[in-house]
Amino acid sequence: MTDPTLYSAVVWRETTSDPLQYGQGDSRKLQWNFFGVYTKQQVGSQAPQTSLAAVQAAETDGANLRIDGEFVPPGSLSGPPGLWVLSEMTVDRAPGTNGKSDILWVFSCTLEYSELASTTEPFVQVTQNAATANVSAWRISPTIPTDDFTSINTNDAVWHGATDIGGKKVDWSGQPIQYALPIHNASMTIYRPAPVWDDQGNRDLGAISVVSQDSVHIGKRNTEALGIFGDEGYAMLTGVSATPSGNGLYAITYAFRYHPFKHALQVPYMVGSTFKKAVNTNNATRLNNDIVWWSQPHLIGADFENVLQISTEEWEAVGVT
Repeated sequence: MTDPTLYSAVVWRETTSDPLQYGQGDSRKLQWNFFGVYTKQQVGSQAPQTSLAAVQAAETDGANLRIDGEFVPPGSLSGPPGLWVLSEMTVDRAPGTNGKSDILWVFSCTLEYSELASTTEPFVQVTQNAATANVSAWRISPTIPTDDFTSINTNDAVWHGATDIGGKKVDWSGQPIQYALPIHNASMTIYRPAPVWDDQGNRDLGAISVVSQDSVHIGKRNTEALGIFGDEGYAMLTGVSATPSGNGLYAITYAFRYHPFKHALQVPYMVGSTFKKAVNTNNATRLNNDIVWWSQPHLIGADFENVLQISTEEWEAVGVT
């Protein structure tokens, strides 16, 4: 059995750190190692015999070795300047050390730099795809109303009024056809510093709080023009997500959908339970519905540029000003 009186108090030392590694979003990463030396002599300090005991000894001497936490080294050592987050760590007993020799515990720490108040240019990516969605259509090239988001009742009157939507009649015997409507989906991904644990075990939710706070706007349409995402009323917020991306960053993604009919549906004017039909002047055997209106289920809007947790600089990075 190891004699607990054979080791001096620990002496903390550090190695020269490796060169910085740069990644996406101007993220910085480095390897910073330190070690604790327990010298064999008649003093009476018990040297750690397991890696867990070694970590506990370091934390007793003031270290913060929490993964995803603000890195603080033990004792009199000072870590690299700035806010560095501990992303990975291994603790090993140096080979060849035992109860009859000095004991050396080596801490290999992977650190990632975090700027809670970044002064660098925002790192934003836009992903887009265009596809079609089959919709029931009585008309193509219809007139799209101008939105009025001043009140739900006013906007309801704009969309659900008795004015025919116009356009070219394409229905057959008053029944709609399936029309391939072009849809544009776009997502805006913003890379932000990951939430950090401090040495007291408190965490700044930072980047990940946007999901719960901005989710209340999902299903709303834009009340102001939003650049590539769509003019007033055409863009709808369809989702918000936050995902760890490594390099001390979180990827915050806002998904938008552009709809040529402003997300409204065509509905026919009914007489009782039947369509009000009209003879097609170009084809007498093809009856068309005489009157078609709009039905807009998405009456509520939001000024996304101001209500979402997206900074002015981040909007400007994708051309929205």
